[in-house]
Amino acid sequence: MIVEQYGLTYLRVTEQDLETLRYWRNQSFIRDTMQFKEYITPQMQRDWFNRINNKYNYYFIIKDNNKKIGLINCKDASPDTKLAEGGIFIWDNQYWGTSIPVFASLTMLQAVFEIFKSGEESIATVAKSNRVALRFNEMLGYEIKSMTEDGYYKLHLSREKYFSHCKKLIKAASIYNPANSKFIVHAKESDLLIDEINLYIKEHSTIF
Repeated sequence: MIVEQYGLTYLRVTEQDLETLRYWRNQSFIRDTMQFKEYITPQMQRDWFNRINNKYNYYFIIKDNNKKIGLINCKDASPDTKLAEGGIFIWDNQYWGTSIPVFASLTMLQAVFEIFKSGEESIATVAKSNRVALRFNEMLGYEIKSMTEDGYYKLHLSREKYFSHCKKLIKAASIYNPANSKFIVHAKESDLLIDEINLYIKEHSTIF
C-alpha cells in the first residue's frame, strides 16, 4: 500500500524496512521520547512486526524525494469503537520544525476521517515533559483528556473536532502544494486492509 499527498510518499512497512526502523528507533533522541525505552534487538523488532502486520495497524515510512525521513502510524484500530492511536517520529533532523510533519499528520487524519471514513476518534500519547510534541498535537486539534501513571498525556481528536479545526490546516496545505494536494492511494484489496479501505480501493480503481 502506497499513499501520496503534498509531495510526500508513504509506504506501508514491510519486513525489508525492519532494520532501518530498528536503527532509528534505538537512537537516543527518538527512544527517549517513547514510552518503551529499552534497546530493541532484531528479534524484538521481528516480533513487533508479526504483531502489527494486520488490518488493524498501519505503519508507513515517510519519503520525501525518495529519501526516507520518518515513520507515521495509525495503530490498534478498533472496528467496534472506531478508535485508533496515531503517532509520528521524524528521524531526519533537517525536517524538524518544518511543515513536513504537519503535512504527514494531515494526510493520516484525512485518511481516517474523510477518505476511508474508518474512524470516530484519534488518540495520541505524549510525555508530559515533551512540550514540542504537545504543542504539535494541540495545533492539530488534539485535546488532553487524561494522564497515565507514568507521566504521559492521553490526547483525543474527535471526528467533529477534526472537521471544525483541521479543515483550515488542510486548506493551507493545499494552497502551499497546489500541484500535489490530492490524496492518492495505490493498493490492491487485501486481508491486511480493513473493509473500508478495500471498498475504497474497489470503487476508485486504485490498484497497482
